[in-house]
Amino acid sequence: MFLAFFEKLGVEVCLSPQTNQKIFNDGIALSIDESCLSVKIFMGHVNYLVGKCDKIFIPRMESFGMGENACPKFAAMYDIVRNTIDAPLVELNINVNFGFTEKKAYIELGQKLGFNKTASKAAYLYAKATKEVFEKEQKNIIEGQLKSNKLKIAVVSHYYNTFDEYVGAPVIRTLEKLGAEVIRVCNFGDRYKSLYTEFGIKTLYWTFGKELLGSVAYLKDKVDGIVLVSTFPCGPDSMINDVLRIEQRDTPMITLVFDELQGQTGIETRIESFIDILTFKRQEEQK
Repeated sequence: MFLAFFEKLGVEVCLSPQTNQKIFNDGIALSIDESCLSVKIFMGHVNYLVGKCDKIFIPRMESFGMGENACPKFAAMYDIVRNTIDAPLVELNINVNFGFTEKKAYIELGQKLGFNKTASKAAYLYAKATKEVFEKEQKNIIEGQLKSNKLKIAVVSHYYNTFDEYVGAPVIRTLEKLGAEVIRVCNFGDRYKSLYTEFGIKTLYWTFGKELLGSVAYLKDKVDGIVLVSTFPCGPDSMINDVLRIEQRDTPMITLVFDELQGQTGIETRIESFIDILTFKRQEEQK
C-alpha cells in the first residue's frame, strides 16, 4: 500500500537494499539491547537512507481496529528513530482506538507531502485497491500450493521477518532446496483473522497475532509441518508460538528464534533434520 500510494502521487521512492552485514551491524549499534532483532534491522535500514533522499518515511501503526493493538514497537518506531537518528522524517499515524483511521492517516500523509485532500484520497483508494488485488493473487497462489504432492511446510512469521535476508529468506531457501512446498502464512493477510478463536482464545490483544493464528487454523490438516520463525526477544511471538505448540500439537513443528549471534549453519541443520523426519513419516504412512 505504501508503494502504491506514493506511486499514484508521483513521489519517487528510494528503497534501502536487502539486509546486508553493514545494515545489520549498524542497526545493532543504533539500538538498545532490549530491542528485538527486527527493530535493530529496521534501524540499520533507516540509517542507510540518511542523506540519500529528501524524506525518510516512518509509519507509526498502533491500532487497526477498536480494542486491538500492533506491537508496541510499531507505535514507537517514529519516536525511536527521531530521537536516535538525525534525518528529515515524515510519518503516517494509524490508531483506530483514537480515531486515526487508515483512510484518515493516508490522506494526512499526502497533505504533509504537499498534495491536496482530493489527490491524497485518490491515492489512498488506489493503494487500497492494489492491496486487495495483491491479497487475492496470494490466496490463489497458496490454494495452488496446497494441491502440491510435495511436503507442504507453513512458515509462520511476520511479513517483515519472512522476507528479510537475515531472518526468513534463508529459511525459505533451505526448505525449497530440500524440495518442500513453502507456504508463507503472512501472505494471507487478515483474510482468516477471525479463525484465531479456534485455538481456545476468546480475545487477543495483538492484531498480527490474530492474523497468524487465524491463518494457521485455516491450514489445519492441510500442511505436513510448521516452521515458526521469530526474532529475539519478541514478546507477542513468545505467546503466539506457545499457543500453536499446545493447540496444534498434532502437526510436526519447529521454532527458529533469531538473534544477532545466530549462525546460519545451525539453522540449516535443524531444518534438514525436520524435513528428514517428515519425509520418513510420510513414507511410513504410505506403507
